[in-house]
Amino acid sequence: MIRVEVNMHGNLRRFLPDGVGSIQLDLPDGTTVINVIDSLSAEHEVWLASIGDMVVPLSAEVKDGAELNFFPYLEGG
Repeated sequence: MIRVEVNMHGNLRRFLPDGVGSIQLDLPDGTTVINVIDSLSAEHEVWLASIGDMVVPLSAEVKDGAELNFFPYLEGG
């Protein structure tokens, strides 16, 4: 089991309880970024993911203690 911190930015906060910006999750070993997104029911909503300050592919494996950041698609004009 691993424990990670997930930070949802912008309108992605709606996928967390009470619209908070971050949450701690306990996940099985071998979990990938896309697994985390799917578990939060945020598939098709995340435009960019990073672990710490490093942008990562959705297939990246998440390690214990990681800080995941998810960013929405940008809108506006």
